[in-house]
Amino acid sequence: MEMGEESQLVLRARDGDVEAFMMLARKYEQAIFRLIYRLTKNKEDAADLTQETFLRAFKGIKEFRLKSNFHTWLHRIAVNVSLNYLKKYRTQNSSTEYIDGLGNKQIESLADPSPEEKSISEELQISLEKAIEKLPLTYQTTFTLVVFQGMSHREAAKVLGCSENTVSWRMHEIRKILKGALQPYLNTGLEG
Repeated sequence: MEMGEESQLVLRARDGDVEAFMMLARKYEQAIFRLIYRLTKNKEDAADLTQETFLRAFKGIKEFRLKSNFHTWLHRIAVNVSLNYLKKYRTQNSSTEYIDGLGNKQIESLADPSPEEKSISEELQISLEKAIEKLPLTYQTTFTLVVFQGMSHREAAKVLGCSENTVSWRMHEIRKILKGALQPYLNTGLEG
């Protein structure tokens, strides 16, 4: 779907065309689910919050003034819905799914790893997920948008409602934190 076509769908949706909104929703449904899942670490919650995101977008589309693109506006709704949920329902001892499908594919793609290498890779994935989970919510959200959603710092800043410099600074701080948390794995294999 080209940008012009998307703009036309947004305009039609603003005028009450449900089918136009559904076409937009289908285009972004998987990306929004992945974003929310990365933040909540729970598939059922992510599915519910994805529905809530699209419901809020549908209710608010008439107020959307095209000052940003639809993608940015929708991601901002998803981030707000997720952060509100996490602030309200997050508990310190909640169970999480540390290794998602992407992580498993990365582990499986290693060319015949030894049992030791596979174990280290799995430990690294788990340690990375735990380190990300310990980040403040603003850092987790920034990291998710930039790393897992592939947004530029400028795009993430628009979604988060902050400056591009703030996103860059957060990513710098996140790298330092994650480097410290993963230091034992970073030193592996450097000796010898």
